[in-house]
Amino acid sequence: MDTFIIVLLGLLVGGVVNALADDLPAGRMPSLPRYPDGCRRPPLAWLGIAAFLLRLRGAPNAANSPSTDDQRAPRILSWRYPLVEVALSALMTLTFAVARDVYVLSLLEILIWQAMAAIFMLIAVIDLEHRRILAAPLLACALLASLRAIAFPHNPPTFASMLAGALFACFVFSFVYLGGRLFVKLALRNHPAPATAFGRGDVYLMTVGGLIVGFPQVLSAMTFTFLLGGIGALGCVLVMSASAGYRRFSAIPYAPFILASIYLATLLRDELNRLIFGL
Repeated sequence: MDTFIIVLLGLLVGGVVNALADDLPAGRMPSLPRYPDGCRRPPLAWLGIAAFLLRLRGAPNAANSPSTDDQRAPRILSWRYPLVEVALSALMTLTFAVARDVYVLSLLEILIWQAMAAIFMLIAVIDLEHRRILAAPLLACALLASLRAIAFPHNPPTFASMLAGALFACFVFSFVYLGGRLFVKLALRNHPAPATAFGRGDVYLMTVGGLIVGFPQVLSAMTFTFLLGGIGALGCVLVMSASAGYRRFSAIPYAPFILASIYLATLLRDELNRLIFGL
């Protein structure tokens, strides 16, 4: 019964994440779900899964849709909407199972972990679609991590560990970011669209990640980030080369790799340490 409730909750929260992923990058206040052309969705289509199943992917009366700056804007929901809901439902179910059965956490701490999983999904979706990492979700994660440390001071990571993790992650990723900027300046001065491997948003995200997992767990998170990022970059190169869309020095969204590493470092602390460092 608990699992069924978490699955249903994950789908509902996934609908909220989809709505926020539409509103926040556009600078809008959070509102009820919309179609891509700006038209309000009917209640039966608030969830992407329901919209697909009930054939409500597009506005029932497109003629009444508000005008947009780009009249070529898509008028139907993409597959992102049901996929995010299903993925977040699975993620929240896994988080609940590990937090309850492995770490035997209290209900409040489980809810904090669940909320962080939802925010992680929001950050990943926005970065994939807009190549942006917004400040509001990062601040929410930092506040949740601080709330957990205040409410459960004896559960790792402690405040001291969290601050050490944040400072260490900020230092390392700032160094990588500045190194990328220097590389662009020296080696790609004639490149029409220079890009760095990491943006400032990635530095901020990893800093918040260090706050969440603490030190020394942040070492595992950063190491796994570089591993996943390398594999992801290679995959992107292969896919773009196969589709004849590859350009040298193309930037890829790095937030999903950082988030996956932070998530794994939170849920699989000992296992990730043994995998990476043999500890």
